[in-house]
Amino acid sequence: MRKTFRFGVFLIALIFFLSVAGLVSCKKNEDNPDPKPGEKTDEEGDYTDLSVRDAIGKNGMVTCASPYAAKAGLDILKAGGNAFDAAVAVSFALGVVEPHASGIGGGGLMVAYDASTGEYVQYNFREFTPASGTAANFPKGDEDLDDGIKSSGVPTQVAGLLTIIDERCKLDRATIMAPAIKYAREGVATTPELANTISENFAQVMKSRKEIQNVFTSDGIEPLAVGDKLVQSDYADVLELICNQGKDGFYKGRVAEAILAEQEKYGGLITQADLDYAVANYPVKSKPLQGTYRGYDIATATSPSSGGAILLEALNMLECYGDISKLDRYSAEFLNILATAFSAAYGDKRKYFADFNFEDVPLQGMISKKYAAALWASRYNPTHAYLGRHAIGGSTADDYGNPWDYMPKTGDHLIDDDTYDYIEHYSTTAFSVCDKDGNIVSVTQTINHFFGNGIVPHQCGFYLNNQMSSFSVSSSSVHYVKPYKQPVSHIMPTIIMKDANPWATLGSPGGLRIPSAVIQTVINMIDFGMNIQEAINATRVYCYASANADLGAGSHMKDLYIENALPQATRDQLTAMGYYLIPTGVKDHDLFFGGVHGIRFNFEEGTMHGGADPRRDGKALGY
Repeated sequence: MRKTFRFGVFLIALIFFLSVAGLVSCKKNEDNPDPKPGEKTDEEGDYTDLSVRDAIGKNGMVTCASPYAAKAGLDILKAGGNAFDAAVAVSFALGVVEPHASGIGGGGLMVAYDASTGEYVQYNFREFTPASGTAANFPKGDEDLDDGIKSSGVPTQVAGLLTIIDERCKLDRATIMAPAIKYAREGVATTPELANTISENFAQVMKSRKEIQNVFTSDGIEPLAVGDKLVQSDYADVLELICNQGKDGFYKGRVAEAILAEQEKYGGLITQADLDYAVANYPVKSKPLQGTYRGYDIATATSPSSGGAILLEALNMLECYGDISKLDRYSAEFLNILATAFSAAYGDKRKYFADFNFEDVPLQGMISKKYAAALWASRYNPTHAYLGRHAIGGSTADDYGNPWDYMPKTGDHLIDDDTYDYIEHYSTTAFSVCDKDGNIVSVTQTINHFFGNGIVPHQCGFYLNNQMSSFSVSSSSVHYVKPYKQPVSHIMPTIIMKDANPWATLGSPGGLRIPSAVIQTVINMIDFGMNIQEAINATRVYCYASANADLGAGSHMKDLYIENALPQATRDQLTAMGYYLIPTGVKDHDLFFGGVHGIRFNFEEGTMHGGADPRRDGKALGY
């Protein structure tokens, strides 16, 4: 009897102990539940620490212009998603945490490598001109195209991303979109470059609706400062509609009605038929543009983006020079070589490149190595800048190359010299993702200028793009505005392979400076042996096709934009060679020159090195 009693007491004590232990365990789980995509855990440390930009991993890597978006993509990879899942999560998240640069009111372009098939694919979800987008409907010309209600192309971002989910992703829409919705609903701390951008573009913010002014101010008056919480409830509501209803959550119902109400109220051109056309026709799938550089295989963006063509044409000319690795990376000798290649490639873009569906473009001629050799021989001078004769405000004599002569087949030659180009802002955003299976995704997306055209559909929280600024009302221009035509940009998500193995992927924002930023990062790695972060950090320059400085009395010099970190001795030598130097920004490095985010693969070690640009709030995260 006594033994039975003792055993009963022991059993009760054991049950009580286990119950208490269980309660403690449950309490721990309540305090530290399994992290959801986008959440920070103590074990991971502070992923928002921007004192360290790069990361090394073996299973997956995400690099982009915000630590929050990078974390969203990394968590999706860890949850079993592939690179496409993570890329879509990053894309939606960037629209929330970097709302000035991209979002669902704009569009983008993806270049990807599918490891299961060994094939490249391009998803084009760039905006397009409304059906009524004829020159006659832009009576004020550039004023209508650049700003205001008519400056918006039809948004295609949502159509593109949801199609990619359907065709390429493993996880469901709710899981993929969860981080973006959480960030919008609960808010994130304002990062340094975001705070700076809000402050510098505050007039654009404050011309928006009161509801959005309150989002980007701390008290309705002062712009958000570093560390202030950015909460976007209206944006969260719209993302939830998209998550629950798919494309109908954006292109029909209250969001579509809000977009169309703005158009009707202020005299815009977008109609419900245009929104329906976006759903039926976007994204456009194609093969990216391909070329080589010193034995490396390159897949990069093609129409409607000119960036890939500029990249390949410029790299071909650098091959014509020979071995640049023996030169001082920051010498005047090397920068003259680089500027010569830049200006020639940009010139051909300016003259010839447009939406392939509307204009005849000599693409294969532009990227021909024989054409590069002929162009290089006529342009490069080792002791002096090539000034050319197509300076803005100067002679209109035709001084462009003629890639038509190097086409595999003859085509109609665009002989009119009344070319047009536009000034792209240094907005936009770019990111790269890879997974353990070898899938690679590189995306660049945009609403064009920071905060687009400043128009926010009522209670929607996102900005409409002003992408129509890429067009001209001059009928002689390849950029002549036409219904359904897509704007040419310089965005260029790029993938590089070596001996059939992934070697690198990268992209950049920066408007006209996108190709120059990517080209310099590529040669920093291939020719100068830098790792991805060193290659991104390196000082950049930018030289366009035209805009030679007119110093009066018939004296001209070639404009060369430089970062402040460029040594003074090099500056003096470049000036002596005929370059007019234009330092940009107040710091050593400036976001004017882009924001490269990329990944370098070490095939032998099985590692991925993600690099992120300090010119933005860039962060790479891997595992």
